Order: sequence, then structure tokens, then C-alpha cells
Amino acid sequence: MPDRAEEYYREALSLEPGNPERIDNLAYFLLDNERNTDEGMKLVTEALKASPGHFSFLHTKGWGLYKMGKYDEALQVLQESWDLRREKAFYEHVPFLHLEAAKKAVAGLGASAESDFNYCY
Repeated sequence: MPDRAEEYYREALSLEPGNPERIDNLAYFLLDNERNTDEGMKLVTEALKASPGHFSFLHTKGWGLYKMGKYDEALQVLQESWDLRREKAFYEHVPFLHLEAAKKAVAGLGASAESDFNYCY
């Protein structure tokens, strides 16, 4: 099924190539599923250039950094994303779980915290 999902994300992006949300959707899919982290990080950087400071795009970047084992940097970006969400009174549980996983990893509790939650984004 992930191959089909990737196909649909790519098709959506081809229909709206400059849409930062479509770019971020594909980036998140690639990063979260560890399909192509280089492409995912390149895409989320592109989305952030179009919409600097967008909390959802920052979440994607932070989660990508986490998946790449860059826990300190991930924590900083995920915290920034979380703070922006809170300013807008917008709560989502998955970004909260990702922030907590990064905190555990930085604290030396390991990246196994990621396995504490299995979900469909």
C-alpha cells in the first residue's frame, strides 16, 4: 500500500507543483516511512521557503531530522513547531508524540521511544 500512497502523493503534487502543502505531504510521507530521506528533506525545505515558519512544515522537518538520528536538531525544530501550534491554539496529538520522542532521545532514553506509538498520519 505505501507504493500506492506515494504514487498518489506524487500525482497530487504534479497537479499543483508549487503548492507547499502538496510538497509537504509528499515530504512527510517519504520521511515518516523512511523511503527517501534526502528527497523528503529537500522537499520540506522547498515548502518552508514558500511558507517560512509554517508549523506543520516545521513538524515535517523536525520529524525528518529525528528519523535521521539528528536528535538535538530535531528537538529544536519540533519544539519550534509545537510552540507555533500552541500560539494558534491548534492541537494535534501526533506532533506532540514526535516532540516527546525527540526529548527522550536527547535525554539519552534512545530512539526506541518512536516505537511507543504506531499510528496512521
